[in-house]
Amino acid sequence: MINYFEWPKKKISITSLKLDSENPRLTQSGKKNSQSDIIDYLIENEKVIELAKSIIQQNYFLNEQPIVTKENNKFIVLEGNRRVTACKILLNPDLIKSDSKRTQIKRLLKNFDIEIIKKLEVYISPDRPSADQMIVNRHTGGSVVERWDKTKQDRFIHNRFIDGETIDELSTKFSTTKGEIKKSLKRYNVFNEIRKLQLDDKYLKDVLEETKFSMTNVERVYESRYGRDFLGLDFNDNSSIKKLLPKEEFEKRLSFLVKKVLDGEINSRSLNTEDDKKKYFDSLSNSKDFDFTISLDESNDYSDIEDQVENEVEDTNNEEEKLKVKRTNSSKLFGENIHLVSGHKRIDRIFSELKSLNLKNHTNAVAVLMRSYIDMLTYQYLKNHNEIDEIKKLKGKEIQEENDKILTKILNFYQSKTNYVPDEKFKNDLKKELKFSGGVPRNFIPSLKFMLSHIVSSDLLEEPKMKSSLQSHLSSSNKIEKIIGHNEFNNLVHNEYYPSDSSELQDAWEKLFPILEFMVNNLKKK
Repeated sequence: MINYFEWPKKKISITSLKLDSENPRLTQSGKKNSQSDIIDYLIENEKVIELAKSIIQQNYFLNEQPIVTKENNKFIVLEGNRRVTACKILLNPDLIKSDSKRTQIKRLLKNFDIEIIKKLEVYISPDRPSADQMIVNRHTGGSVVERWDKTKQDRFIHNRFIDGETIDELSTKFSTTKGEIKKSLKRYNVFNEIRKLQLDDKYLKDVLEETKFSMTNVERVYESRYGRDFLGLDFNDNSSIKKLLPKEEFEKRLSFLVKKVLDGEINSRSLNTEDDKKKYFDSLSNSKDFDFTISLDESNDYSDIEDQVENEVEDTNNEEEKLKVKRTNSSKLFGENIHLVSGHKRIDRIFSELKSLNLKNHTNAVAVLMRSYIDMLTYQYLKNHNEIDEIKKLKGKEIQEENDKILTKILNFYQSKTNYVPDEKFKNDLKKELKFSGGVPRNFIPSLKFMLSHIVSSDLLEEPKMKSSLQSHLSSSNKIEKIIGHNEFNNLVHNEYYPSDSSELQDAWEKLFPILEFMVNNLKKK
């Protein structure tokens, strides 16, 4: 149970508050919205001008403080984006694109004390997931803030799901059934398909405005077997869509459904019972608009191809991003979309456990498992390339050189005190007594940092950017050192005064992910 009373309150300058690009109010366009994009959208679609006028006429409402969290040293507004935007345009009306709206606000500002809103009192949440329950409660009932429509609620849950939280965890967090969470995910996945359709402008506008488009009536169709058969879709266990028709036919039928919903032909009266739905979709069987000779088959599913195309387009935007993995804002170390299968049972089992753990609740366990996973994976990768024997030779040579230095110091000291020049037998006896046998012990296992440094210095990495990136992390990142350093790991395991930090773990994982993915793929090829 989260104790919200422990959250700190702070007055922060309105100009220092950043609007949230992941705000469920924003229609997801596939690109990251800038601050000006968010302001424009909220003004046009979320009654921000009306709210700004209300603040001028009735002063700022103190009973619903914004909730923020700190990410990348910036205060991000998780809850209260409309109110913060209203205050931003009151402080700077030139942020408003519309001439008439800008003029209205400037006229009303003449009798308003702008000092009131230059700094806002906010609650500071430790992270995004901790604020989820409070945000949902505010927007789904029992609060004066603007209620979210169904699609915004679904988007909020969907974002948490793709960030790594499981259906069970979401069900517990929001005090609802797993069935309701699955229904929400299905609705949003179907809405995402609708949003991609090539619709006429009059239909597309209503879909994108969301408040004018009833997903409830669409849901009424696909919850029925007859509706699903017509649409050519089903759902996987994780509520993602399984397409059973080729792309052209699937989009044709889904477009037809959307138009009928927006035209008011499909509603709770026309499709009230299963019998109503059967009659309606049976009546379409003779339509020449659709090809009913196509069998419903999972082999028609083109989702993977679409995902691949989207990923390729995204990759070409920035070559550097190929060496990065998107940091998750969730309660997990990494998202559900990350799959690393090396083929080694123990290593893959550790990865699965690491994936399932809640980072916020099990930070220490994640730290130890993460270190174990990286250590074992790196060792197996080097072993498969016969590099462990090479490391032992290098380490043996290093130990031998160090022993020779120590031996020389001892002999010089002995000679200075006794004036006796030691012969070879004396030197060998001394070596034996000091156990300077040369080479490494039989059970020697190289440290993780030594193994990663060896990868950098060897020819194993052909990608120069990856090699340069890893070399940089090894030499300059304290957060990486805390995970891979031998003494640091001993402290983590044995020292109760040496805490682990969830944000440091995520940062280290993000930095090391490219090399981990590379090693896993290489092991699979072997």
